[in-house]
Parts: sequence; C-alpha cells; structure tokens
Amino acid sequence: MIVLSLPPTDNNSYGMRGKIKFMYTVARDWREAAHLIAKSQYKGKLQKGDVKIGKITFYLKHWRDIQGSLKHIFDIMEGVVYVNDRQVIEFGKVYRRSDKENPRVEVEV
Repeated sequence: MIVLSLPPTDNNSYGMRGKIKFMYTVARDWREAAHLIAKSQYKGKLQKGDVKIGKITFYLKHWRDIQGSLKHIFDIMEGVVYVNDRQVIEFGKVYRRSDKENPRVEVEV
C-alpha cells in the first residue's frame, strides 16, 4: 500500500493563460514529493505490461471532489509502479471517507 498526502484539487492544480492550460506550482511540488514517497513505499517491480490498481481511498478533512485527484495519483506512479499510466487497464473501487485528524490517500497496488 502507498500512503500519500492529499493531492491538490483541480481548482488548485491547473490554470489557464488565454488558451494555454498550465499547472500551478503547488500541484507540481506535490507531484514531485508524492513521486518520491511512492518510490520509497512501493516494494514491487516496475510493471511493463497491463496493470490493475486495487482500491483507492481518500481520507478527507472536508468533503470535496476527488475525481481530478485520480489523475495526479496515476501520474505520480509512473516510473514507480508502471512505465506509463496508459498501462492501467483496471482499478478497483474509489472511496471517499472522513478523517479530520489524518487526511491522506491510500492506494493498494
């Protein structure tokens, strides 16, 4: 299992400058830190074929949308669990729970 801090929401991740979409620094910084944490926690081999992800559980301090956060999760696991997130052919259930004391996301691989 990989345990990470919560990724930023879509509104705090991406902005538009005219017709150009860009990622905010807070999202880029989270991705870099989360990638290193995932690398330190994942004990399996880098998968080269199809990959199935187990359940993903978001423990939130406050209710919020989580679907945009899934992209961050899949992207940071590139180079750790799989070569490219296009290899993910299936993922288990995604849960949203409340935990005001310890907000996080848990990913079962």
